Amino acid sequence: LNQFYMVVHLYRNLIPDRPSERWSHNMCLTDPQTAIVIGGEGAEQTQSVDSLWKLEIDNDFWFPMNSSTSGPVLPSSRGHSATFDPESKLIYVYGGMRDGQCYSDVHVLDTKTWEWNVFTAKGNIPTLAYHSAVIYRKELYVFGGVLPSRNAGKTTCSNALYIFNPEFGLWYQPIVEGDRPLPRFGHSTILVSNQLVIFGGRKTAAFLNDMHILDLGFMEYSSVKYDNMPPLPRGFHAALPISDNKILISGGCSALGALQDAWLFNLNTSSWSSVSSPLLCSKPRAGHSLISLVHPVHPGTRQSNHEHQHHHTQPATKHTILVFGGSDGAENFYNDTATCTVEIPAAENTVVQR
Repeated sequence: LNQFYMVVHLYRNLIPDRPSERWSHNMCLTDPQTAIVIGGEGAEQTQSVDSLWKLEIDNDFWFPMNSSTSGPVLPSSRGHSATFDPESKLIYVYGGMRDGQCYSDVHVLDTKTWEWNVFTAKGNIPTLAYHSAVIYRKELYVFGGVLPSRNAGKTTCSNALYIFNPEFGLWYQPIVEGDRPLPRFGHSTILVSNQLVIFGGRKTAAFLNDMHILDLGFMEYSSVKYDNMPPLPRGFHAALPISDNKILISGGCSALGALQDAWLFNLNTSSWSSVSSPLLCSKPRAGHSLISLVHPVHPGTRQSNHEHQHHHTQPATKHTILVFGGSDGAENFYNDTATCTVEIPAAENTVVQR
């Protein structure tokens, strides 16, 4: 019996209880209690070989999933995108970089069966890393990213929009009009209603803090003119929608190094406000993941006249945020998870961190 417990103890010590330190990974919320981490890179530019993890959010319990899946194994990569489709329960993993090369593969993980598949794609297939991707009406919208380098040491990036249709395994480029964003990588793209909100990123050596909105109905870009001073130019930050008109930006890399700030952008007023957050801003963090654990009713939900007249008495909207991983841009890489509540009062245009 003692030998049995010794074997169990040894086994537990050999199996890590959480992912290795990393950045440039992806994290998807697949249901209110579960998040999936895919890929990443650790110190000395080493790929995260423990590339697939499942997190039970309530008790902060991690499950290594590399050996629990079937089908073609997803190679470890960085700078890829992993996008969850809540209707099909599939995670689409596209592109990224392995061994210094960009890839164009589309892998799909069925979160119901934990089976991997690879698309045999056709059409105008892009090869990208450090791009952005969102699911909209069952299609994958991919913007920007690093292009395969033809000259050693020279980075070129894209400002093209590609769409992947999973039903037909087809890549295509839509016709878009308007004020097109500059080429970039390490940016964020957030889906808000029927709009893609593109912020920041890096264009070769220069960091950006501009914002463009793509109207998915008219397929037309517009450049956002800020009403006040924006955050520092940055890339490799984390971003998520807080409501149907507000976006949260966290950390990232700048010309000054990794950042430890958080900002809220109001799409209605085109204004920025700083978020005071001891947890989100406890240390410089770039290449991290940020997900919202609670999806509240959007403030735009129709109200009665009585509710509209007394909107100042409504309770504040609270959002639970989970942050994982990242790096300080130097020698330190993280594998911690931190949760916090972002509170948006109904009557004021402010954000309070508790």
